Amino acid sequence: MMGTADVDRFSYRFRRSFEDGGHVDACVELSGSRWLYVSTSTALAGIRRLVAGVLADMDSVFGRL
Repeated sequence: MMGTADVDRFSYRFRRSFEDGGHVDACVELSGSRWLYVSTSTALAGIRRLVAGVLADMDSVFGRL
C-alpha cells in the first residue's frame, strides 16, 4: 500500500474559487482530482487524502506502481 511519502511525490495547485466561496486544490498529475474547502490548509489535507485513496485503489487493482 502506498504511504505518505508516495503522496508527497505529487504536485498540488491551489486557486481561490469566488463562485464556490472557497479554495480549490488539485493534483496536477491526476487530472480531474479536485478538493474544495474554506481554507488552503484544509484543502491541501483533503486533496492529499483523495490522492492517497486513488493510489490505494490503483495499488489494489494494478499492484504496486
